[in-house]
Amino acid sequence: MSDGYNPIRWNCGARGCFNQMMRPKIEAFASCFPGRIAMSDIDATVEVNGHFVFLEMKSHQGDLPIGQRLYFQRLTLLSPRISVMILHGDAETMRCEAVRWVYKGQVSEWQPTTLDEVTAMLRAFSAYATSGEAAA
Repeated sequence: MSDGYNPIRWNCGARGCFNQMMRPKIEAFASCFPGRIAMSDIDATVEVNGHFVFLEMKSHQGDLPIGQRLYFQRLTLLSPRISVMILHGDAETMRCEAVRWVYKGQVSEWQPTTLDEVTAMLRAFSAYATSGEAAA
């Protein structure tokens, strides 16, 4: 059984910038949708026993772009088993400064946090998702 360890195996020094080399150029699909609708990238997601957390990392604590906010609100209205965690921090160092959630269409306010606290929140999510209470 795996321990869930999932390192990024890309060596930017040897292979170039990951974003340039490997990130899908979703802009190519812009003409497929009406108005200013565009595909969104999600930084990470996890599913545990039919419960989902989507993770979006931001380098600021400002408002979400309106399209992304609507996307997250509508996504979380699909099921109470879907939530979005938005982290403010530094993705390179994983220093976390604040967190907000989108759940059942509601966007919470920013709350101060640390990486240890985020880890504890995700462990609590996992415990809940695997509990008998979550199956109800």
